[in-house]
Amino acid sequence: MNLILDIGNTHIKYHLFSSGKRVIGNAIETLDGLEERLVREYPTLEHMVYADVRGKYTHKTLCSFFSSVNVHSIKSLSFPFTSNYATPETLGEDRIALVTAAIKRYPLHNCLIIDAGTCITYDLITAEKNYLGGAISPGLAMRFKSLSHFTGKLPHVEAKAAPLLWGDSTETSIQAGVLQGIVHELDGQISAYKARFTSLTVILTGGDAHYLSKSVKNTIFAQPNFLAEGLNHLLDYNKN
Repeated sequence: MNLILDIGNTHIKYHLFSSGKRVIGNAIETLDGLEERLVREYPTLEHMVYADVRGKYTHKTLCSFFSSVNVHSIKSLSFPFTSNYATPETLGEDRIALVTAAIKRYPLHNCLIIDAGTCITYDLITAEKNYLGGAISPGLAMRFKSLSHFTGKLPHVEAKAAPLLWGDSTETSIQAGVLQGIVHELDGQISAYKARFTSLTVILTGGDAHYLSKSVKNTIFAQPNFLAEGLNHLLDYNKN
């Protein structure tokens, strides 16, 4: 049994996988007591892999939190793809996991993985398992926050369930501008990638994907556990 730890910019999530299937998962505030509880309930737990995009914990610290399991960092593992990234030491662990999930779920496909989280990341993996890189832009919450932070009078507002085409107040105008801006960015990026790769599977995932999935054309809406699936496949790939 594998423990998957996803330490994001906003939340910490854990997942348990057995024979490739997700058994349980949850969001937590702290790692205190997690190992004891999980080992007691799942005595076959043996391996753990983590992705820490913030660099909040050192490997040594996580080994101390999970002393009874084999703790693996992503960068210590072999990847099921060839990377053309010029600075592999700076490639986000979440992006590695998402590319791995795409290879597992859509083998022999050219895939563009879009992760709509704190940042929006784009990652391109070819059918031949060559990772070409991608792009990074500000995410939904970051765009809303920047308007209030860098201006004197604009308020901080939250996203609505669906993008408005225009607003009839300052609040709804901000909602329309931010959400429609992201939708057009995504559609534009997808069109540009499809111009280079005529056969392309586009996967949309991340915490804000539910706001965008009905508005962005020609995408496959992946469930929030897509990144965890990638981490688990990466761990199994190395164990095998």
